[in-house]
Amino acid sequence: MFFYNNVLRTSFFLFFLCATASTLLAQGGDAPNTKTDFSDRQAILTTIENFYIGDHTGSIEHKRLSMHENGAYRYVNKAGEYKESQFQLDSDNADPNYREELLSVEIYDKLALARLRLDQFRMDEPEYKLMTLHKTAEGWKITSITWGFGITQ
Repeated sequence: MFFYNNVLRTSFFLFFLCATASTLLAQGGDAPNTKTDFSDRQAILTTIENFYIGDHTGSIEHKRLSMHENGAYRYVNKAGEYKESQFQLDSDNADPNYREELLSVEIYDKLALARLRLDQFRMDEPEYKLMTLHKTAEGWKITSITWGFGITQ
């Protein structure tokens, strides 16, 4: 009886394994592209650099190079209220009161996510930004910036 139960369990396991493999093979034509194009990575880094040049100096040219015209800042304020404002590409406002550090960049074909830490010169606690970038006909553009405090790495 013990031998029969082990054979039955093993047969069931092999059947399950074959069924799963068949399903995965049938879906093989739709497999995502996992190749990394390092030219995309460099273009994303350049886009982020242009954003910070524009933010620190007020350069409209650098803001337009890096930000999508329909993009927006999205965040929850200290009162817990969701806020959103569209990028102002014609504004020459500058904020030189922080230093940014790029923590990571993740690329998913035509979508990328960049995580950054900002050390505000007037604050003890760092701020964290998450940038969503999309590859458009004009190249990589920041489409959304979300930020907050107390985000762990």
